[in-house]
Order: sequence, then C-alpha cells, then structure tokens
Amino acid sequence: MSGTLLEGNVPTVQYNGLQTNKATVLGSTLSVAGATTLTGAVTAPAGVTGPVTAPVVSGTAGVTITAADSGTTYFSAKTSSTQAYVLPTAAAGLKYTFIAAHAGTEILIDQPGSETIVITSFAAVGADADTGIVAPAGGTGIKNTAASNAVGDSLTLISDGTNWYGVGITSGIWASQ
Repeated sequence: MSGTLLEGNVPTVQYNGLQTNKATVLGSTLSVAGATTLTGAVTAPAGVTGPVTAPVVSGTAGVTITAADSGTTYFSAKTSSTQAYVLPTAAAGLKYTFIAAHAGTEILIDQPGSETIVITSFAAVGADADTGIVAPAGGTGIKNTAASNAVGDSLTLISDGTNWYGVGITSGIWASQ
C-alpha cells in the first residue's frame, strides 16, 4: 500500500484528521509538515544518537529577544560600550543565558513590562549565595558593568510567567540598571 494515503481510504480521517488516545507505533520515519503540538511526556527511544543542543548567538548588536528564542545562550562579544538585550514579556518556562565574551562591554538586560528580575548577586566567584539580592523595580533592567565584569561572567534567567529569576550559579557582579 505504498504511496496510499490513509485519509483517502478512511472517511472519518479524511474529514476529522487522525485522532487517537491509544498508543501508536510507527514502523518507519515520521515526517511532519505544519505546526506540531506535543503534549505529555516525550521520550527518545534507545538508540537515538546525536547531541541535543540549544541555539547560541554571539554578536555585538543589541538584541530584542522573542519567546521563540527560549533556550538560547547569548555571548556578549562587544569590545566596548553597552550590549543591550530586551527580554520578551514574561511567560512560564522561558529561559535565556547571557555570557560575557569580552571584558570591555557592559551587558544590559531589560524587560518590556512591569515584571521584575530577581537574582542573587555575588561579590566574587565562590562567595556565599546570600551576599545580596538584586530585585530592581518592575520595568527596570539589570546590568553587568564593563568596569567590573570579566570574560565568563554569566546569568541564566527563567520566567515563572510573572517575573524573571536568576538560577544556577550566577557569576559576576550584577546590579540594578
């Protein structure tokens, strides 16, 4: 039955699409065209090889980030002045990482609305995590200034749908804008 489409032979599929609540096994390659939504757990079977990587952007221009960019790591490579990033409106699960790739730039991260960015600020690598909480007023961004940053300073932000939070080990000195 190679080359025969299911919807041409089963009228309910032709008009309603293929819908099932049952486990489905495909014996060959699955090709999907158009928008795809997956719900529930998605598990890669044994034998799946190759790296699963997130996008990486390195540059010197300012960036307006979109929700579709979630998971991206941004390397700030500007050699002087400010490299600005504007976050999208907070939505649960959005995640971005920012890394200083050059010590001569200030990294500035702004959010478009009244959300806040809450991070723990370290005075130096290895300092206690409770050295200071940076929680600027809503709509005010955070920065890692050129005067105090070092190559490798980093910050990962995740949104809960209302605000942004620094997670993991935040290196460098970050302050309210």
